[in-house]
Amino acid sequence: MIASLVALLALAPQTVSIVPKETVWVYGNASTPADGTFLRAWGTDGKSCPGPGEDVGEFSFSYLKWDLSSLPADAKLVSAKLVANNIPDPGFNLESSKKAPLEARAIEGEFEAKTWTFDLASKVRPVSGKPGIYGTGSPAEIKAGAPVEISIDLLKGSSDFKKALQVAVGSTNHTLAIAITSALDPSVEGRTCVYKVYGQNESKETLRPKLVLVFESTSFRR
Repeated sequence: MIASLVALLALAPQTVSIVPKETVWVYGNASTPADGTFLRAWGTDGKSCPGPGEDVGEFSFSYLKWDLSSLPADAKLVSAKLVANNIPDPGFNLESSKKAPLEARAIEGEFEAKTWTFDLASKVRPVSGKPGIYGTGSPAEIKAGAPVEISIDLLKGSSDFKKALQVAVGSTNHTLAIAITSALDPSVEGRTCVYKVYGQNESKETLRPKLVLVFESTSFRR
């Protein structure tokens, strides 16, 4: 009986939860874009991010980067989520969030938080349209005075997150970057109708954004 239980536990999926090592708030008027306190996202005219040739300054989004050096190169992914927490009493409600969810997107180009300036936003951009989306998410509930959790399934979008993860793990720097975007439009629904989630430097650990990855247990046998 004990041997069987040990064998079952050994086969249990392995969950890894990782906080981003650096983040950037991409917005023309952001005074401290890389301080890691809050990450924001909103859009305009029904779009969450600019397409080729469109003005980046009309949007606000954020970039997150993770260090994946602790993951085995051949790890077999079972599920992947990005979990973020919005500040309490947001300017959006459940209905508006479902219409314009928080999006996780692939990024074109590379960024470093310590050298980031908004001038780089024309070169380092979210992949626009459906092809760039890893997944979307909106809160299950909004309680007065409480942080609002948003979970994004990264395996449900058009962009191949599994492939992106494999490439990142096998790269020389072992890093993965994701953009968070949204079509919420404060110019239409009010200036507070934006996503404002806690960053990696939030003092309360449970509120920090997390990449939650589940792998087959055999992936961690060396």
